Amino acid sequence: MLGKKKLDEKSLTLPEVKKILEDRKEKGELLYEQGIALDHLMKFCKLDLKSAQKLKEELSGIGISSEIAVKITDILPEDKYDLGVIYAKERHILNDEETEKILEIVKKYK
Repeated sequence: MLGKKKLDEKSLTLPEVKKILEDRKEKGELLYEQGIALDHLMKFCKLDLKSAQKLKEELSGIGISSEIAVKITDILPEDKYDLGVIYAKERHILNDEETEKILEIVKKYK
């Protein structure tokens, strides 16, 4: 494709994406796909922007990768099985201590 080049890539939480789309909506009309995405976010976004950022930072602070921290922030796992699904494709297998620490942090933000 001519004229299209990826400049940067980073993982964003659902509240961060919601904020971006709401800002774009204020400036003008959204594209069809953006409108559908915003509608979906309005229904399924569980945390506000500040809480999501704090949770992501706290998870990153205990050594969790940014991508996994974003997934945990978006899903808010309730038990070790939900957390296991997030870590299913990862090389690192969580032990019980790490699992409990993550679930305690998530529980503070629910």
